[in-house]
Amino acid sequence: MSTIRKSTRRAAFPALILGGIAGHAMAAETEVWPNIPMPTLGGKQFWTDRYFYSGWRIQENVVTGHARLLDPGNVRRCWGAYVACRAVFERIRVERGIEPHAGHLVILVHGLGRSRASLGGLERALTSAGYRVAAMSYASTRRSVARNADDLNELIENLEGVDRISFVTHSLGGLVVRDLLAREGTPWRGRIAVNALVMTAPPSRGSRMADILQYVPPVNLILWRGLFDSRTRAVATLPAPDVPFAIIAAGRGGMGWNPILKGDDDLIVSVEETRLDGAAGWMRVDGIHAFVMNYPDSIAATIDFIEHKRFGEPGEEG
Repeated sequence: MSTIRKSTRRAAFPALILGGIAGHAMAAETEVWPNIPMPTLGGKQFWTDRYFYSGWRIQENVVTGHARLLDPGNVRRCWGAYVACRAVFERIRVERGIEPHAGHLVILVHGLGRSRASLGGLERALTSAGYRVAAMSYASTRRSVARNADDLNELIENLEGVDRISFVTHSLGGLVVRDLLAREGTPWRGRIAVNALVMTAPPSRGSRMADILQYVPPVNLILWRGLFDSRTRAVATLPAPDVPFAIIAAGRGGMGWNPILKGDDDLIVSVEETRLDGAAGWMRVDGIHAFVMNYPDSIAATIDFIEHKRFGEPGEEG
């Protein structure tokens, strides 16, 4: 009996700490905690971007509920309640004369279990091509596709100076944006036009691998909500985007990399699973799932589609 009680106390201790932090954050809506400016990794699986302004962002921790303000170099400038972080940023914005991104903004949305850093090559290429870019962080394994779409919707609603956006997604990110665009009466769509959507390696029809891995611990515990929302039956009711969209699949040509999947594949998603009726462009590049968005051919095609709503010569179209 004593062993059980000790074990229970040990298991409960982290939960009590996290619960205390969460309760503290929610109880004091205007409180800023003592802060030492320090670099972060910019947000991994437990951080979701709720506010974006010229490279500055306010993120919410999905476990504790507290927020933090990061500058463009991923240095934490304050933390505590979300409202308090907004107030601190407003003061910084005025003091430093920070102007919002104006005109066209390209929003990058990463895949399951990844972070915005995974889109680094694409982000640098788009920036070099003259685009304003916002690579977003979201809790892909902890929150549902619908909840992550809610958070992205809030972030876009709070954008200033932007009158046109394009989306480029990887894997699960395509489902998040499809959920977002399927919503009727979204206020921001009355003032911000959606120029284009490019989805790289999307499980457009759901993922056979997700259907299998949902029964495999600890994979299903680690990937959790994002994995379940990638299953074929979960994606079946998600409508196609109502904006010009294109798809870039990865594969090997002929037989794929994964013997579990039929036909060509990128190790995680089959080439056929990427297809979606209504696409203005579809192409396959040689490669694997994890890196498809950063391949030179993928980047060139993405920029081409954002600019012209069509693909150029690179890769294989169909």
